[in-house]
Amino acid sequence: MQADEFNKELSTIFVCPISSDLQDKLPLRPIIEAKPSNGLRLRSQIMTDKMIALRQDRIRRVIGHVDTETSEHLDRALLVLLGLAR
Repeated sequence: MQADEFNKELSTIFVCPISSDLQDKLPLRPIIEAKPSNGLRLRSQIMTDKMIALRQDRIRRVIGHVDTETSEHLDRALLVLLGLAR
């Protein structure tokens, strides 16, 4: 959830959990379609409202990456959630 250039300098990393239990009434949870490139098996939501900071040593492995379109939806949801956009 943070820019790559900060990963080496900070001891923590921001993480948004992902859930396949889709909640229609939560527009700040972008949908992410299951694809081999993102490592998901089911259509899921990125739970921006549950973002947390974890120590980097708690991250075991990367399961995949989001595509550009999903990344843009995630960026927008985070801006709205943090009160930086409407």
